[in-house]
Amino acid sequence: MVDYYHYLWSTTWPNMVVLILIWAFVLFRIGWKVQKTFRSERDAWGFLVLFGKTVILVSILGIYTQLLFLSQPDWLLQPGYLQGLVQGKTYDSVSRSYCLEVRTGSEQKQLYVDEVVYEKLKLDDQVKLMYLPVRKEVIRCERVGSSI
Repeated sequence: MVDYYHYLWSTTWPNMVVLILIWAFVLFRIGWKVQKTFRSERDAWGFLVLFGKTVILVSILGIYTQLLFLSQPDWLLQPGYLQGLVQGKTYDSVSRSYCLEVRTGSEQKQLYVDEVVYEKLKLDDQVKLMYLPVRKEVIRCERVGSSI
């Protein structure tokens, strides 16, 4: 599981850092507004303005967080596990991606791997994989058996 979140962090760290900075800024602003309201604007209008600003800032937090999780839904899902036979290997020159077709029982999945894994695996190798369920990128690949 650590490999899963380490891989997600390594591929989405700029997005996550920006989101963390937005959270820090917005929470700082809310704290500052609450402190200012309780120190100097202790009337109904001051609390109403505080409530409105808090709603707006929390909405901004929600929107940015939702945008991250819509663009990177693998953060909210458990990793996929698969054990099966390598049935096919292809290289897509347009997207520059290496694809494996892995069959487990009657189900066949197409997953994306890096060049090193692509070169090491052969057809009919028995593999055990951990992958991102939405992007179908393999995080960990273990060869269990070989056709040779």
